[in-house]
Amino acid sequence: MRRRRGQYPHEVLPHLGPRLTPSRRYRATLLFVLPLLFSGCFGSSTATPTPSQAATTVISTEYGRVWGALPADFPLLAGGHALVRLDVQSSGAIWSQMGVNEATAAAIDELRRLAWDVQEPTGSATARRITATRNQGACTLTILVEPLGTRTSLVVYLGEGCPKP
Repeated sequence: MRRRRGQYPHEVLPHLGPRLTPSRRYRATLLFVLPLLFSGCFGSSTATPTPSQAATTVISTEYGRVWGALPADFPLLAGGHALVRLDVQSSGAIWSQMGVNEATAAAIDELRRLAWDVQEPTGSATARRITATRNQGACTLTILVEPLGTRTSLVVYLGEGCPKP
């Protein structure tokens, strides 16, 4: 039986679909990977905390087991804006133009207005810690208020006992 060039013997199934050479595989991979990489770099910069994939994740911190994200309706305390802090593992962060003492007082006032049971803040004049509870102590909240450059950072730790974000 004489075969023409490029034909398979009857017993072998032909390859289905285009064959990718190594250089074409590399290009095809880039077509799928690069848009994913750039979407993370040039994402929108919204000013409200949004739930993420970490929303259902519970993380262990020195302040106990906390949610890995804040609920979408969590208040931006002290007239602040959402902040991404890559140097700490927390539920979320807020930055404020107020000083540490003013931001602490504003956050406490707002938490009390929202029916949180807030203890007196602890710490020094440059870094404060706010501890609050609700639902008869089942839901705990710890906020660290500290200077961050020319603004103030409020790092939020929302306890695992609080409703899921």
